Amino acid sequence: MRLNHYCCTRCHFAILIALMTFVVVFSANSLYAHSLGQSYIYLKIYDDKVTGRFEITLTDLNKALSRSADGQPITKYNLTSRTGEMHDYYLKKVRFSDSTGSLPIRFTGVDIMDIGRAIFAQLNFTLIEDRSTPESLDIDYSVMFDEDPDHLALLVIEQYWRAHIFNNESQVSLSFSPEDHRHQLDIANYSVLDGFKGIIKMGIKHIGKGIDHILFLVALILPAAMLRRDNLWQPVTEFRPAFIYVVKIVTLFTIAHSLTLSLAALRIVELPSRLVESIIALSIAVAAMDILFPIFHRKIGWVVFIFGLFHGFGFASILVHMGVLGEHMALSLLGFNLGVEAGQVVIICLVFPVLYFIRQYDFFPKIIMRYGAVALIMMAVLWFMERAFLEDSFVNMIKTSLSLLVS
Repeated sequence: MRLNHYCCTRCHFAILIALMTFVVVFSANSLYAHSLGQSYIYLKIYDDKVTGRFEITLTDLNKALSRSADGQPITKYNLTSRTGEMHDYYLKKVRFSDSTGSLPIRFTGVDIMDIGRAIFAQLNFTLIEDRSTPESLDIDYSVMFDEDPDHLALLVIEQYWRAHIFNNESQVSLSFSPEDHRHQLDIANYSVLDGFKGIIKMGIKHIGKGIDHILFLVALILPAAMLRRDNLWQPVTEFRPAFIYVVKIVTLFTIAHSLTLSLAALRIVELPSRLVESIIALSIAVAAMDILFPIFHRKIGWVVFIFGLFHGFGFASILVHMGVLGEHMALSLLGFNLGVEAGQVVIICLVFPVLYFIRQYDFFPKIIMRYGAVALIMMAVLWFMERAFLEDSFVNMIKTSLSLLVS
């Protein structure tokens, strides 16, 4: 008996260690970084204007300008007082044109971006305004090429609704080098329908990458193939009632998040992002806790609806951050919602049949439901602490400590 108890205890401990590993791995974040030895052109293309910015390290900028007459380099502290020199240099080294002729670059401001190992100057500009965008842009770019024969410049379309490009910083459209400094950018082969399709795909991808929304759904449908009788989980006998339960849950969630997504997009109701993201994390913990200690029973629908409202605000913050709602708002909202629902349907179709099939085995309620709920709660608590109370540096220290503990 003691040996069995010892083995069981070790088994449970191993499961908990595995759950901690799962929490650490899926709580990791990724960062995008600029590369040194490169300069950039970022463009935002709208139906009636084109704006953008040039980005270059201060080190390269000082090489290009050979410093000033008094030998003082440009730094992040004196950048705004030296904008004239930078503007003159770029106007000599960069040319934009279309079928009507040369397009003047109108500078609109300067910013600093400090990535730690380098400081980038950002020169904002307007290229086209108050008229239809052209079919193509001809670009001649030779910044830094005289000073550095190995220098590379990249053009990135950061925003273009028709091409379903939003908040892009990694997909490069053109590259310039001393041997190849003239290019044509084609921007005509996209339509509103292309943009709408792209928004739908964005909604699908967001559900695929939005692990917090997925885990909330998983916590809700995990007990869908079971019934609670005499304080024990027992498998349902028919598929139809269990499936109808899932449909109701997903429908309530859809109605709720669609409502607040629209309200937030139209700026009728706005909530702090920190509050919204914290409550989204809390929603996972509450749904998972109901698996271990069922207290909501028939009132779970209200829980789904109320938390679904906050998930809608979360969706809205993503769209606002990416600049999706700047144009064609009605189509953006409709397309994103359709994409989210399509993604949810795929998740349900993949997960629920498996849950229904294994519901009859003892390991499902004892292992999968129990420890699955524990894992969800652990992850949700970590996210809640990170989003509600802790600084990023402290959260990273916790994640590092857990990584060392489980390794």
